[in-house]
Amino acid sequence: MRKTLHKWHGWAGIICMVPFLVICLTGSILVFKKEIDSLLLAGVAALEPAEQPRKSLNELTTSVQQQLPGYEFGSWEIFPAGHDEADRIFMIKKGTDEWFKAHLNPYTGELLSQPTESGHYLTDWLVELHYTLMLNDLQYLPEHLGLIIGLILSVFLLFMGISGLIIYRRFWARLFTLRWNQRMLAVFSDLHKMAGTFASPVLLVLAITGGYYNILIFYEEWVEHADGAEHHVMTERLYATDLNIDALVADSTKQIDGFKPTYLLFPYEPELPFTVFGRAPTANPLLSNYGSVSNYDPKTGAYLSTYNLNEQGAGAKTLDSFRRLHFGTFGGLPVKVIWSLVGVLPLLLSITGTYIWWQRRKKRRRRR
Repeated sequence: MRKTLHKWHGWAGIICMVPFLVICLTGSILVFKKEIDSLLLAGVAALEPAEQPRKSLNELTTSVQQQLPGYEFGSWEIFPAGHDEADRIFMIKKGTDEWFKAHLNPYTGELLSQPTESGHYLTDWLVELHYTLMLNDLQYLPEHLGLIIGLILSVFLLFMGISGLIIYRRFWARLFTLRWNQRMLAVFSDLHKMAGTFASPVLLVLAITGGYYNILIFYEEWVEHADGAEHHVMTERLYATDLNIDALVADSTKQIDGFKPTYLLFPYEPELPFTVFGRAPTANPLLSNYGSVSNYDPKTGAYLSTYNLNEQGAGAKTLDSFRRLHFGTFGGLPVKVIWSLVGVLPLLLSITGTYIWWQRRKKRRRRR
């Protein structure tokens, strides 16, 4: 059984190596997405922390609508006063179902960038490459081909991690052994075992969380459009023009004590509510900033419902923790560095694994 598993481990690594490396290396870079955007988009994505208060959400909404009359709000990522990031607004172009991204100065109401398509900026393009390998929405190919391949690769990564630990199940016995004075096969074998052992816990987490998000996105698309219905084309505003957004956000903080609003989702299809996402007070560093929500009627502003993550079970909290676990944003710079380095290690594993596979294949041929 171990011999068969070893063979599957080798062949799976060879077959999936290239797309797997693309996903790992882009993920390694995206761990520092905020820092890269701050460097490359200074004055656009990043702001100097200001002492002045943010303009009200109603004022900012009016300002954006005046500057972008051909668009409607889709969603809005907001930050507290004094934060060093510009608000990110996602707009839907009228007459289409296409979403565009722009940056907003919350202290002045000025747009810091015009609406751009997905993948316009370097890190956004890397996100697209990471999740879809740029294979989604290509002509003559399945609409979600990239997501499906990403899911397959997450299963592959899970198999590689588990099978590697089974094959080298006594890895602790020679974990720090590196036979530099031996022939190349022995050196590469030791490097492969060492790198795989150290990286496997994080890689297994990334496989599970990444696979979950691929399944979730694909499932939501399938449920919403399983009957062949197209995405809603934005022809008119789906919420009341005089909707008091500040009042809704203020009310969300009353529905959950200590609630911190972080993200507004406007109704982008008929029958959808206006939703305020945020973080309920918790000492758990793994829980995301979007785990709790309050819903409101987009026409009247009437309160509809609240989902408080703190009141949910372990399963819901575990799934919510996947966001921070996948991106390594739960432990500051040290965790980001570890996650980024682990993203590079598969390159070493690919080189050493391919060499080992090739040498053993040559050995079998000589025996035959």
